Amino acid sequence: MHACFPPLAYCMYGMVARILCLDNAGNPDGLDTSGSGLLFLSMLTALFAVLFLLAFLRPNEAQRRQDRFLAVFLLCSYPFWLAIERGNMSLLVLLLLMYAMSLRDSERAVEREFALILIAVAAALKLYPAIFGVLYLAQKRYKEALRLLVYGLFFFFVPFVFFDGMAGFRIFLHNLTAVGSGATGVTIVGICGRIGERMGISLARGHALGKAAAMVYFVMALWVCFRNKNSWRSVAALTSLMIVFVAASGSYCLIYWAIPFRSFLNEMEGRKQYGKTDYLYAVLFAGVFFAYPVRAFGSSGMLYLVLYLMIAAMLLEHMVCVGKKLRRGSVNDT
Repeated sequence: MHACFPPLAYCMYGMVARILCLDNAGNPDGLDTSGSGLLFLSMLTALFAVLFLLAFLRPNEAQRRQDRFLAVFLLCSYPFWLAIERGNMSLLVLLLLMYAMSLRDSERAVEREFALILIAVAAALKLYPAIFGVLYLAQKRYKEALRLLVYGLFFFFVPFVFFDGMAGFRIFLHNLTAVGSGATGVTIVGICGRIGERMGISLARGHALGKAAAMVYFVMALWVCFRNKNSWRSVAALTSLMIVFVAASGSYCLIYWAIPFRSFLNEMEGRKQYGKTDYLYAVLFAGVFFAYPVRAFGSSGMLYLVLYLMIAAMLLEHMVCVGKKLRRGSVNDT
């Protein structure tokens, strides 16, 4: 293993390579030059589009026409195009998490258990989806959280059997540390590094401050999750950690924002009246995928600007709510 993907991902790559009968069965790099490989990639892209549409529409039994159009528009957004162009594993992880979210609160025990397995497999492919286990802790579903941990450990460690066991695990940790030492310019660590350079601070110093800021936000995101439990805000808080907290996160990770977007739409469909914040969040959700690009910010800069504005709005909203409760409590005490 030469990159930081868990071994389950390489098992999948190896299976694809063998199916296509490439010259080097252990190396999927030949897919982009093989005729059968290009056909297979096209079929995978089409399959992803179909499964995404089904996952996005699944929670809505009515399947209104505007929801179908919205799902298609999301597939045509820059984050999705970038993820497809890169052929990144995040496409599969997104599907796994979306289906897991739709099954997580099912009345059928089998479907709830399958949701646990989907989250475990997603975490075994990209690691950071494991954060979704916090949802079960926030809702005090401890038995399910424990089974999720068992499933996660199984899907993560068992594939190391095919990659030199403990030696492969040590190589994985080394590679993971090497990749984690860098930072993309759109994450919390990366933004702090860029701001630090403009202020005359070294990049390393800026990244160090960024890591501290990222940890502060990590705690705040958990706070939002535990305070809201079943709300779309808890899903959004945890999803944001997969996008802005992971220092090496790429712009294609913005596709994960479709998960809280679907949760948001589900809650709005059950309401008869909407508040001002509901309209604000609806506009911000749309902006994360379709904000007009500004050359000075780069190809995805405006999308991230809207995302950070939405995160700030969520945190501010919670601070105001906590402040009101504390004020009411002090009034009641007197």
